[in-house]
Formats: sequence, C-alpha cells, structure tokens
Amino acid sequence: MIGRADEAARTAAEAAARRSYGKLIACLAAQTRDLAQAEDALSEAFALALNSWPAQGVPASPEAWLLTAARRRAMDAARRGRTRIQAEPRLEMMMDELAADQAADRPIPDARLRLIFACAHPAIAPPARAPLILQTVLGFDAAAIASAFLVSPAAMSQRLVRAKQNIRDAGVPFSEPDLTAAPERLEAVLDAV
Repeated sequence: MIGRADEAARTAAEAAARRSYGKLIACLAAQTRDLAQAEDALSEAFALALNSWPAQGVPASPEAWLLTAARRRAMDAARRGRTRIQAEPRLEMMMDELAADQAADRPIPDARLRLIFACAHPAIAPPARAPLILQTVLGFDAAAIASAFLVSPAAMSQRLVRAKQNIRDAGVPFSEPDLTAAPERLEAVLDAV
C-alpha cells in the first residue's frame, strides 16, 4: 500500500513538473525577483510533496499545492535573509569590540589614524581616498569636498558612496595594517593628506 502511494506521489509530481515547471518558476520569480531563489523554493516544494503526498494523498491541483508550498519556502528564506542581514553589523561590532579589548598595545594608538588607513586601502580607487578621508575623519560634506577638487557635488557624492560600498564589499578592516602592507598604504595616506 505504501509503495503505491509513493508511486502515485512520484507520478503526480513528475506530471506537474512536465506540465507546469516553467509556469511555476515564472510565477515565483515574478514575486521574489530572484530566479535562483524561485528555483530553490520550487525544488523544496517538490521534495516536500514527495514526502507528504504519499501520506496525505495527491491534492486535486498539484500545481497549486506546489506553488503555495514554494511561496511559503521563498517567504521563509527571505525572512531568514533579512534576519541575518540585520544581525551581521551588530555581531561584527561585538567581535571588533572583543578584538579591541584583547589588543592591549597597538602600534597605532589613535582610532582616527586606523580609519585613515582603512580609507587608503588598495580596494578604494585612488581618486576617492582623499575625499573619503576628508569626509569620514574631518567631517566635511560632499559639497565642500567637491569644491576643493573642482568637481560637481553630485559627482563627489557618487564617488564617496562608491568608495564606502567598496569598503563594505571588500571587507576592509578598520585596523592598523600589518607591517608588510604599511609602507604601501602609508604612501597612499600621505598622498591623501
């Protein structure tokens, strides 16, 4: 009896996949705006169907069942992603605080100097380093920096935004560089200053 239920579930899932896979992916991708997430959610829905349909029976509309299950999976994944994204900065800050507490004697005692070295990281485009230092360390706004560099405020704002995104995306540490990287970075810091 269990073998027949498993076979019926597998047959119904295969038929639904042949008939409606593309349509189901299209519906999910339109909602999630993420094709990979839509495929993952539908895959999980098919796995769930193969586990639950033998015991509960194949639903009258397998495609509707699969779409509902996949939507729920996608919503759960989005919630988990938002929770992770919201928690990351706080966890990173806590780790930085722990590391700072453990590092008693630092070669660079001033936090602003470490920030300057972060702004002069090789991941930051050289034309953005000095403006980034002026904004983050000295607090100048983009308009004042733009007038000093003879560019429009909008262009300077974009340059600063991209530089900050590069810092985040490259995972630039806000710490003193190791001794091997210090000479290279020192030249960039001095250029910026």
